[in-house]
Amino acid sequence: MRIYFLIATLAIFTACHKGADLTPDPVKPRYTLPQGHQSYDDTIVAFHKQYGSYILYKFTQHDFDYNYIDKRTDTASMGDTAYIPQALAFLRTQLFNGYPETFLQKTMPYKILLARHITDTLGVLKDCAATNSMIAFGCTDSTLSARTAAELRLLRGKLHRNYMERAYRVSAIAIPDDFAASAPNSYGSVGNDNRYSLGVVDTIANYSQLNLATDYLAYIEMITSYSYTELTTPGHPLSPDVDVNGLVMKRYNIVVNYFMNRYGADLQAIGNLP
Repeated sequence: MRIYFLIATLAIFTACHKGADLTPDPVKPRYTLPQGHQSYDDTIVAFHKQYGSYILYKFTQHDFDYNYIDKRTDTASMGDTAYIPQALAFLRTQLFNGYPETFLQKTMPYKILLARHITDTLGVLKDCAATNSMIAFGCTDSTLSARTAAELRLLRGKLHRNYMERAYRVSAIAIPDDFAASAPNSYGSVGNDNRYSLGVVDTIANYSQLNLATDYLAYIEMITSYSYTELTTPGHPLSPDVDVNGLVMKRYNIVVNYFMNRYGADLQAIGNLP
């Protein structure tokens, strides 16, 4: 009789244990939406439902600088809520609208931070930043509407560059083989006086930081910042008087054709926007 009682007790315990395993506690989301009660909060919630991406105007420094195995050394401050509608509109018209839905679903970052300022260790302001999980837009304040049309186009190019940097970091996009094959034999030989002749368009101050990825991202920034007419005007990167060896035009075509054929995205159409 005792044996039957032990077997029955064990069966009940096992059944209860199995039942508990089938109903785990739900995982709490890292971020809570909406962040407020304004109309733009509805836009942010709808965006999250569509892409699974968090647009955050309330965030911490850790949200900004964390990068899995390291941390960014610059800092970001939360955006001015009075200018969130303008920042969202700029992201929509100047970034998201330029790409097919399939590309956006593939490349959208986990979080997009709307910052008032992004400041490096020397106190210099930056417009955008990227890590493996986020991009930050550092113009969520009155300075956005104060910029000229030409300045806004340059800002657009920086935004696209950072968006693609984040996508490249997580292998959502790749560097075309032809682009890599046409790169300089050594980036250490590149300087301000010879970069165009070597097919490099990046304008970073410290060329020791130049590599294949930054080389590639600089083309994306250039193409999305300027119209084709501007790029081919004398004195500009695609003009024969600057592109003396034809390498800039060659590599420009590689990037434009790659994005069009692989992703259905017309980078130059973005650059042609007013």
